[in-house]
Amino acid sequence: MTPRRPLLLLLGGASVLVSGYVHYYLYFKGGYRDIAPDSFAGFTISRAFAINAIAGFVIAWALVVSLRFPKLAVPAALAGAGFAVATLGAYLLTRTVGILGFEDAQLTTEAVVAFVAELIALVALGSWLLGPRTLPRPVGRAA
Repeated sequence: MTPRRPLLLLLGGASVLVSGYVHYYLYFKGGYRDIAPDSFAGFTISRAFAINAIAGFVIAWALVVSLRFPKLAVPAALAGAGFAVATLGAYLLTRTVGILGFEDAQLTTEAVVAFVAELIALVALGSWLLGPRTLPRPVGRAA
């Protein structure tokens, strides 16, 4: 395994963590906690920000842990790539037709940071997934 393979998982994990943190910040400190124009089965855009933050933290943790437990690497990388695609898709919907009644045309620092982090996560994790099919060796153990 090349030394770059674990770095792709770490880069993906760091990027997912950044995106999750931005959504955490927007929900708890940025005023997004109380926006709920529409709901679908009790799901609002406000709750989507909270769920996105939690998912980002859990997926980032799984990506880092996968370096020690290699069998977790593929599911964690798939979850991270899916997270990035879903979050980018939701962001693009808010910029065009809206999602759950929420539209946002402002360009904020948080939006740019999250967008770039999600693109980096998608590229890093996609590269890892499309690369050689060998599982990473556990860190700290001779294989």
